[in-house]
Amino acid sequence: MSDDSDFEGFGENDMFQEPEGYFPPKPEPKLEEFARQADLVEPDTPSVLRVNLLGSHPLWGHYLWNAAKLFANYLDARKEIVRGKSVVEFGAAGALPSLVAVCDGARKVVVTDYPDADLVENIRQNVEDNFPAELASGTVVVEGFKWGSEIEKIANLSGNDQRTFDVLILSDLVFNHSEHTHLLNSCWQLITKPSETSKGGEAYVFFTHHRPWLAAKDMEFIERAENELGLKAERVVEEYVGPMFEEDPGDERVRGTVHGFRLSFPGSTE
Repeated sequence: MSDDSDFEGFGENDMFQEPEGYFPPKPEPKLEEFARQADLVEPDTPSVLRVNLLGSHPLWGHYLWNAAKLFANYLDARKEIVRGKSVVEFGAAGALPSLVAVCDGARKVVVTDYPDADLVENIRQNVEDNFPAELASGTVVVEGFKWGSEIEKIANLSGNDQRTFDVLILSDLVFNHSEHTHLLNSCWQLITKPSETSKGGEAYVFFTHHRPWLAAKDMEFIERAENELGLKAERVVEEYVGPMFEEDPGDERVRGTVHGFRLSFPGSTE
């Protein structure tokens, strides 16, 4: 792969190359249990969330990313962000933030990832395992979504007349530089715009610079959200949690730090 490839340089250790024609066994799916902070758990909500993960996937949907874990805790401590609101998550993978949004009283949660059958079914299983009643009632909807297209399909799931969402969640997506335009377009079309009765929606973008030498390109997403969409970017988190992939190149401190931004309309307050 070239140096500027979206998937080059992290989670890859090619010290041992398989011989040509060798196909290793497909990794088994795994289960991770996410224990919510005890003081944040409200009555009648689970204290532990079950997150099934695929054994492997070319779109990196088989990891429970550090950014998703940190945002889950951030959201749990600030339940007012989603309580009574409509929420959509892009590139959800294991869908941990969406599951926490359900715990925290979101009115509607639409969980999306690339329209790959294995990815979407795994998300649906996670919702079924944790919130079967909400899945059956339509409070939580799982749908495949290719960023920048099929906007109408997702908009129609919002559960409101505006066909937009109050809260957008993006966890560890901005490393995919070639998709920034599609992601920004999706955000703009699906976020609730300000009105006489609403301050407008907000997007939470949490990520790690997995490839430190491309940190500036990661940050272009935030810069474009400000310059092209006219959103206000506020850094809400910068916390070292350790690198996802110990053997990857680059400064470990950079690779192990999660950054979180809140994107909102100018004049709105948290």
